[in-house]
Amino acid sequence: MKTKLLLLLLVAVCGRAEASASPEELRRGLAATERAFCADAARLGIADAFLAHMADSCFLPDSLGLGRAEYAASVQAARAKAGAAYNPGPNPNIELVWSPLRVEVSDDGTLGYTWGRYEFRSKGKDGKVDTSRGIYLTIWRRQADGSWKFVFDGSPQIPEDPKALAAFLSRSDLPQPGK
Repeated sequence: MKTKLLLLLLVAVCGRAEASASPEELRRGLAATERAFCADAARLGIADAFLAHMADSCFLPDSLGLGRAEYAASVQAARAKAGAAYNPGPNPNIELVWSPLRVEVSDDGTLGYTWGRYEFRSKGKDGKVDTSRGIYLTIWRRQADGSWKFVFDGSPQIPEDPKALAAFLSRSDLPQPGK
């Protein structure tokens, strides 16, 4: 009985401490999650990093995917198709880096969003590196354990005019990815 009472008290205290996190603490935590997501892309590979940070229920507009299970199945299918050519971990021929420019959290601390700049680099068979740059938007839901998992991740449509995009991306008030 004393053990149950102690556990209930511990849960109540931990829950209250978590609920009392300030908006700034929640923003810092979400920003740290975003940076960890990017670091995991370099360490684990892009697909596994997405799986690690993805909520069970999410939307990925680039692949028109709904949910973690659907994304995991598409990753498994691609790996099966590659067969012996599949190498686990990061692909040395591709790199995706990003950094948040803006991090906001709802008043109740259950939802947040991040947006910022990304760079995707891919090395062709000829050794030439192709780099694309843009803006990303990620919407996050805070989980029962206090961690953040994303429910939406994508790149909003940006101007097709290369000069307008280059001018926007070169603004001095936008941080460079990975910095």
